Amino acid sequence: MPTSDKAAPAPLYLELAPPAGAPAQIDHFFVYCDCGLLSGPGTGRFATDLFTLSLTLRGGADRGPRLDLEPPRPAFSPRHAPFKGVIAGMRLDAAPHLLPSEGNLDALTLALLAVAENGEAWAPLVAALDQLACDLTFSGSHSAPASARSERRCVRATAGMSRRRLTATRRFRTLLDGLAARDQALSELALDAGYYDQSHMSAACRAFAGAPPGVLRRLAGARPSGRFFQDQGLETRLRLVIDP
Repeated sequence: MPTSDKAAPAPLYLELAPPAGAPAQIDHFFVYCDCGLLSGPGTGRFATDLFTLSLTLRGGADRGPRLDLEPPRPAFSPRHAPFKGVIAGMRLDAAPHLLPSEGNLDALTLALLAVAENGEAWAPLVAALDQLACDLTFSGSHSAPASARSERRCVRATAGMSRRRLTATRRFRTLLDGLAARDQALSELALDAGYYDQSHMSAACRAFAGAPPGVLRRLAGARPSGRFFQDQGLETRLRLVIDP
């Protein structure tokens, strides 16, 4: 599998809606590029109620891209070292039935290498993610647990956290969407997201993202039209851009 010793492009984080016809379990795609800036001291990975399927290409790595499937994270996870490289993947409501084979990752691997080298090959990267999404399969829905205790056990076994914690991380994800929209006062946003008040929301942001809501809002800049995709269909799929 090809490698690159220059896989450390300018810092950038994108989230995009999946294509029409993709499995309903796919919540969104994401692309994360960094040269150590976004992942510097004091940063970390946000809590999430979603599974993360991703392909990682690290700058200077001797081996090729690595495929990972990570379970939901119940809390903010500080980084132990800055990240230099490119990650592309998707976040899922459920784990896929089978992980993609290496042969099914060739297009995504080549697209990652192109982004690492010139930082501009966005359309091929999204096309590769679209194809990967269409190839994923998920197990059929299971019958509801027979009791509340069985349901709690099922949630913990599937998501790796308690039902209460899972609900809290889902509320936090709703809050992040509101912060990215940038069209509400924080006090109003707190109530709309399901928090008691703004102080309750601030405590959740620190627990799940390691930063207060104002800082998170400033990170999510206004979406720059035409900055990434000449194809208007791709441009309208953009949900979030962090472009420092």
